[in-house]
Amino acid sequence: MKQFISTVFLMVFSQLAIAGHHEGGLKLEQRQAPAVLGVTSVTLGEVTTINAMGDMGEYGRVYVTYNLTQNSPTSGTVTGEGRGVQNNEIVFGSFSGYYQRDGAVLTMRNVVQLSDGSQNLDVVTLEPAKGEARVEAYILK
Repeated sequence: MKQFISTVFLMVFSQLAIAGHHEGGLKLEQRQAPAVLGVTSVTLGEVTTINAMGDMGEYGRVYVTYNLTQNSPTSGTVTGEGRGVQNNEIVFGSFSGYYQRDGAVLTMRNVVQLSDGSQNLDVVTLEPAKGEARVEAYILK
């Protein structure tokens, strides 16, 4: 019995030691400097659609559509698509994620799959009073 308790203790302690290596959290590198997009239209309904555009670093002039579906008064899901145009080339992207609302400010966290095979985690802070969306793109792949 004593050996059994010692074995269980060692198993639990070793798992805690391994888990301790991840306490710093996930560290992601920004793909580019944050960009500010201007909101061009909002369509309210069961699914709220927000369109925005602006210059976004390596993606050039970007056009994006966010489709928000409310799950609770302060959160829900997001899907959408974007297009970036630069040097007569077009990059396509589609994404999905979740949003949370704090007051009037929405924060979306989306996984983006791009046509060149790369993937981003986009953190988008939408401030309706300013008519702006700040996009931070982090490298996933």
